[in-house]
Amino acid sequence: MFCMDEAPGLPQPPWRSAPRRQRNAPRVQLSRDLVVAAALKVIEAGGGGALTMRGVAEELGVSASALYGHVANKEELIQLVLEQIIGEIPVPRPGGDWRELIRTFAREMLGVFRRHPGVAGLTLGRVPFGPSLLAGSERILGELRAAGIPDQVAVYVGDLGSLYVGAFAHELEVTPVAEQGDFTAQAAGWLKSLPADQFPNTVALADLMVAGNAQDRFEWGLDVIVRGLASYLTAPPTADACWPQTN
Repeated sequence: MFCMDEAPGLPQPPWRSAPRRQRNAPRVQLSRDLVVAAALKVIEAGGGGALTMRGVAEELGVSASALYGHVANKEELIQLVLEQIIGEIPVPRPGGDWRELIRTFAREMLGVFRRHPGVAGLTLGRVPFGPSLLAGSERILGELRAAGIPDQVAVYVGDLGSLYVGAFAHELEVTPVAEQGDFTAQAAGWLKSLPADQFPNTVALADLMVAGNAQDRFEWGLDVIVRGLASYLTAPPTADACWPQTN
């Protein structure tokens, strides 16, 4: 993982601001890396909603105005935090089965979000699209295209996968259920108590509806996504799929 102030060989995204020189240096010698690390601490301690420029400044022991020499605003800071943690995901190895590549990358991403609580929710509504994602994205695109997945499907995979993993990780963090086992038993009992003449299928499948832990459900969701992608190998998208029009 490269230093965020120095991404060798890669042009910076056009929305990324350049650090500015401070006329009067603060007591703490700041850098963009230090600001991002402090922001990550604030998020991990209090969740994504706790992130403010003032909170990051307090974490560093400087004034909030000192931060603006390194990041343009809070939104850029969030993008830089996402950039840093995504850099922890190993670049997929070439070759092998594309299905397992997708599963492995998604599992690694979930692991990163679990190691950094509070960050997953920040991906919702945002596109974590920066230099650290490029190598992994390029490898996945290459494997999907080599397997015969249509190009438009291949380029949408990253968006769908990021949304699925980010939302799943966020839900794990915000769930109000303290004792999962107790809740599962209560939910199953309630479902079975429903009038069978009105809810025959719900009553019959009550135990299955609450079966499995979070990991089971995550893997099932991955299987649905991978199976869906594989269907395009034999049934390319049709006009009613509303794909973007390209020239």
